[in-house]
Amino acid sequence: VVLVARDAGRLEAVRDEIAQAGGEATVLALDLADEDAVRSGVRRIAAERGRIDICANIAGIINWQPLPDSDIEDFDRILATNLRGTFVMAQECAAAMRAGGRGGRIITTASVLGPLGRARLHAYCASKSGIIGLTRSLAAELGRENITVNCIAPGYFLTEINAALQSRPGYMDAINGVTPMERWGDPREIVGGMIFLASDASSFVTGQVLHVDGGVSSSFKFQLAA
Repeated sequence: VVLVARDAGRLEAVRDEIAQAGGEATVLALDLADEDAVRSGVRRIAAERGRIDICANIAGIINWQPLPDSDIEDFDRILATNLRGTFVMAQECAAAMRAGGRGGRIITTASVLGPLGRARLHAYCASKSGIIGLTRSLAAELGRENITVNCIAPGYFLTEINAALQSRPGYMDAINGVTPMERWGDPREIVGGMIFLASDASSFVTGQVLHVDGGVSSSFKFQLAA
């Protein structure tokens, strides 16, 4: 497993956990918004390991800004990490998969707010909608080479990126009220979908968006006040 993110210290901690469980991992500390770093890093890993089998694009950033206060620098920063970073990573990994001649799996990460919309999250929603379109476009091109490209669209999960939301009074209950399962997701609940899309179990599945969101994207539900 190759672990990719900005924080080398946290990556090394995860690498140690994997090693203790009997696995092996390599740390590749870089910013996914840095195109040159992504390209050189992926090429180095492909050369060292001989091939790349699975590419899981998971990283993303978010910022809430009302339209009058939104600045183009912040908009560009979010799209550079979420959408452009996903494209560059997929482009480089697909090249390695093609060279290996054995196909591969590319998994992107959108959001329940990819097909939907949310006030004050203009750049984030644009980036996640773009990832869904990118996923389908890549799937259309790479399928003949046995490279599948699919997307996971999470709902509201108890993760670091949502920490600010969780601290807002009443926000946790509000999300519970519109989610059919009436709770937030645990990050471990994304694992099954990732394993499915990364494995031979999904060998004839490509260009798809798998919503892991407790049903929030497929139903109209709201909690009435008592």
